[in-house]
Amino acid sequence: MSHSPERAGVVALRVIRQLKRDRRTIGLIVFAPIVLMILFGYALSGDMSGVTLGLVDGGGHAGLRSHLESIQDFDVLYLGSESDAERLISEGQLDGAAVLGPDEVQVLLDASSLQIAGAIAAAVQAGAAKERAGLETAGRQLGEESAIVMRYIFGYDLEMMDTVGPAILGLVVFFFTFINAAIAFIRERSQGTLEKFMVSPLSRVEMVSGYVLGFSLFTLLQSATTLFVVTALFKVPLRGSALTALAVVLLLGAGALVLGCFFSNFARSEFQVVQFIPLIITPQIVLCGIWWPLQSVPEFIRPFSYMLPLTYAAHALRAVMLKGAGIGDILYPDLLALGIFFLIFFAAATLMLRREVG
Repeated sequence: MSHSPERAGVVALRVIRQLKRDRRTIGLIVFAPIVLMILFGYALSGDMSGVTLGLVDGGGHAGLRSHLESIQDFDVLYLGSESDAERLISEGQLDGAAVLGPDEVQVLLDASSLQIAGAIAAAVQAGAAKERAGLETAGRQLGEESAIVMRYIFGYDLEMMDTVGPAILGLVVFFFTFINAAIAFIRERSQGTLEKFMVSPLSRVEMVSGYVLGFSLFTLLQSATTLFVVTALFKVPLRGSALTALAVVLLLGAGALVLGCFFSNFARSEFQVVQFIPLIITPQIVLCGIWWPLQSVPEFIRPFSYMLPLTYAAHALRAVMLKGAGIGDILYPDLLALGIFFLIFFAAATLMLRREVG
């Protein structure tokens, strides 16, 4: 069989003409890589800001205290005692603390975010080295008793997979639930099922609620399976209740369901649904503290992180799985934010269903 460059050229021209008529694809080809590279570039820059550091001044170490106070990326909170620092770290209000005692310097860390813990430890060590050099220059010497003691309030034995595992659990469920829901609604439209529902006594709220309840059974199975893999295969600790972790994932999955229903109105085929992945899923990977802490997200785009459901799901799952938090500990703001996200897009999906089919 002979091959003709002219015939291949005809096929190429046909593809180009199809792409020219699909403005969504052209936009994704041109602009999506630019946006994603900017996001990844900033996230991987290694810069952090907004790290909340507790400081207990027990006397001495003026050079180290001055060094920590001078770091612009640290928000220093002055505390009265070591027990206050431990309590605030346990409650998630502090990223770490430095207790400056006359005999030693204690660095209290939360290893549920290894990057932040590393940044705090490095800052204290750099400050201590700077203080030691200043004392030696002045003809004095820092005694052996003033050693730096690192103490983990949470997760002294955690590894990188342990810290990202809970967030990945949320990401996997969110990703597949969103894609499956959006594709399912596209099929319902193409097969005419939605039109049949519209002429039935069912209200639009009942229709969307029915789809959410139906998909929730699959989301529950998917969540339980993924949680088992994360804990059993990869040995990510589960110090809290498995039911609490599943409740977080189910609420996140419900938000992904209505989000998929909403965005299905802007697609005419399953291929176009897949095109939403760079716009919906990838930014959440970068901005929601899954691989990098929120403190490494540039301040000018950090507000967007707090508009995304995975930010709250990742924080809640880490609290439950790594710290043993209960429902009351993550009710505000995590579960509240996930509930608000669900309600907003439930209403939006219902309204869009009316415009599209009604």
